[in-house]
Amino acid sequence: MTSIKEIKSIEIISFTITASLTATILSFIYALIVLVVSGLLTFSLPQLANFKAIIVGSGLASIIIFPISAYFLILAVGFFSALIYNLLSHRLGGVKLKMENNEITKIHIMPFSLTIASIEGILALIIGLFSAAAIIPLTAIIGEFQTIAYIFNVIIGIIIKIIPISAAFGVDGYSLTLFLVIGFPIIIFIIGIISNVLFAIFYNYIATRFIKIQLDLTKISETTQEIRSLPVVPSAAPTAAAVFGAFGVLMGFISLLSLAVTGNPGVGNIVNDITVLVLNGISYFIGYFLIFALISVIYNFLAPKIGGIKLNFE
Repeated sequence: MTSIKEIKSIEIISFTITASLTATILSFIYALIVLVVSGLLTFSLPQLANFKAIIVGSGLASIIIFPISAYFLILAVGFFSALIYNLLSHRLGGVKLKMENNEITKIHIMPFSLTIASIEGILALIIGLFSAAAIIPLTAIIGEFQTIAYIFNVIIGIIIKIIPISAAFGVDGYSLTLFLVIGFPIIIFIIGIISNVLFAIFYNYIATRFIKIQLDLTKISETTQEIRSLPVVPSAAPTAAAVFGAFGVLMGFISLLSLAVTGNPGVGNIVNDITVLVLNGISYFIGYFLIFALISVIYNFLAPKIGGIKLNFE
């Protein structure tokens, strides 16, 4: 049975707890990988022998620091993301999905991209406000010390180089404040619109030709359903294979184009260029497939114990 479902709201507590615990487990796995890889490098490369204690110690510390940091970070991001979504959906409308049984056959492009980009933009605004509050008191000092300003320029990169630190930020930091509070959220919103439109297009016209995302939904009330589990392959493959695989090819094309503009002699060989595009797409596919498959496994482990994410449909 085919139907159009609009996600009117997300149950904040279930979403926040599930997202933060999933991020904690992912970070723990990542920290273990870092520890194992750093340990292998330490014992296989003699030149690193003098730093063995530091490297192993840092790896052991990351097993504790990474999961705790991820838990509290995603706890905050998850809470505000769900809260912002609920506020926006009641005013602008929520994400609309065309579903056949438990399969997502189509993502309505504009509601999806506008909603997600708006959430990203508002989160960027919150980050910008806190960053401005933390950084602005330091700008007078940065303006006085040219060496510090130079280092700050190198760290921040191209964006900050557009506005000279010593001149613009040295007195009161108004320019930096404007960028963090206005420019940064706008940039994130625009990038979000473009990337989410592409995500929906790639899913609707590429992924669904092969396999569709499946959600194991259980009806709790007339409008509320709980995601009881995420089938691993149907959850990971469409997103990873079609969507992020296509993103990989697109990013490869952009890289080749930028190299061609700068006159790089390595660009222009059709075989090499196609190889770069294919390898880029494959690397994106494998990487994101493993990530989304792992997220699905973790979700399926957590859901029976703490409950799944609850969504209110209309």
